[in-house]
Amino acid sequence: MTEKAKIFYYSRHKLGVYLLFNLGLLALAILFTWSIFPDYTPVYYFALGTCTLSILSSLFVFLVRMPLAIIDDNGIKIDRNQQLKWSQIKSVERIIFKHFGFERPILKINPQKIANYKMTLMQKIAGNSQFGAFSIPLYAMTDKNAKQIEKLIFSYTNKPKPTPKTTKKTITKKNKTKKTISSPKTKK
Repeated sequence: MTEKAKIFYYSRHKLGVYLLFNLGLLALAILFTWSIFPDYTPVYYFALGTCTLSILSSLFVFLVRMPLAIIDDNGIKIDRNQQLKWSQIKSVERIIFKHFGFERPILKINPQKIANYKMTLMQKIAGNSQFGAFSIPLYAMTDKNAKQIEKLIFSYTNKPKPTPKTTKKTITKKNKTKKTISSPKTKK
């Protein structure tokens, strides 16, 4: 990464809401497993263990500021993954993902065939979903940062589109006369 790299982080406020959600989930897990399954201690410990693990991981992400994306002139590095160069990106699209009635914007980066790119396990799993292996959750950032990263990524990836040209076709008739026809212009 160069000195000119721009670092974007996850929103602390949104991570705090996720932490509170996990604490509430732990309280419900303790209450329901204790009241419904009082004689099944393995179920109780399983529920307690998975919720505690989720709380510890969300607490770690809340306390330790982890970058969501690092952007510089060479490419983009999403989370802790390997850097993806701008020349390796075929297109970028903004997707609105609907989940439980909420609309969540995501930037999906579609790379060209990448040789020697080591994908992480999470990228392999996400590659089979609608997010894709290279995606940036705009909903996990502040609105200001989401607009800024979207503008920055599109400025690096969108190249000027070629203007449609009229091509000429030559038709040869049986009597050997040639006629040139302009192809129809594309509709906008």
